[in-house]
Amino acid sequence: MDIQKQLQLGDQQRKSRNFAEAGRLYQAILDQHPAHGRALLGLADACRGMGDYPRALALWAAYLEAAAPTATVLSRMADAYRKTGRTEPAIRLYQETLALDPRNRRALMALGDMSMKAKRPEEALGYWDRLLELDPGLINILTMVGNLHRQRRDFGQAEARFRQALALEPANPYAVFGLADALRGQGRFQDAAPFWETILQADPDNVQVLARAGDCFLHLGQLDKAERLFTAGLRLGFHKPAILGLARIYRERGQLQEAIRQYRVVLARNPEDQRVWTLLREAEAGLD
Repeated sequence: MDIQKQLQLGDQQRKSRNFAEAGRLYQAILDQHPAHGRALLGLADACRGMGDYPRALALWAAYLEAAAPTATVLSRMADAYRKTGRTEPAIRLYQETLALDPRNRRALMALGDMSMKAKRPEEALGYWDRLLELDPGLINILTMVGNLHRQRRDFGQAEARFRQALALEPANPYAVFGLADALRGQGRFQDAAPFWETILQADPDNVQVLARAGDCFLHLGQLDKAERLFTAGLRLGFHKPAILGLARIYRERGQLQEAIRQYRVVLARNPEDQRVWTLLREAEAGLD
């Protein structure tokens, strides 16, 4: 069969995800022409489709012996190394991909994800910010970047990213929670309140939601509502922020014995917590 025809058939089979037949067609070409570039790439991609990453890597390496690297080949090799758990060559190849194509979304996405798994959030933020410049409609990346800014206490940047996500998907629960907490972090409790209400309707049994919403309403002076939320959270188990929230409510009401009881609950679990010891002593001094 004519080589060009074989390549076309191989490509058709590969695009139809019939990787075994595509591989057979490409291999037939390579049996006669071992260095045929398109056949090497086609067979490598068919092997990748069948999950045979070591063979795919060998074929890509053979192709690169005679051809200049391209961003597509390098990123696919990086993907294969990543799939087989070899992170160092994967990172190197993704970075080489970006050297050839600084706008390569695949490499930016992967490097951001790998940086997060390696507990390098600042590095991840750099890759994902670049990715969002290219494609601002990536909701999952927007929420992850928002959360990274929130963890850094850069609440203004976090708010901007969560609002971008909500403009695309108004009911996205991760963006709603993130925005509510970013506003809370800025002390904008009135602005945050409706978002907490939305989250409480959708996820009423989440201890983090209950505690942070309770804190918001506590700052707004809605003590009864805050107390209900903290109490509901504690029905789900021990949660220090909810206990301290209740203690603060009791102190504002002048119920110092109740506040003292809450502080002692925390100290029974965390006897080295100096901040809570200070709060306990202040409450006890108020009894005199």
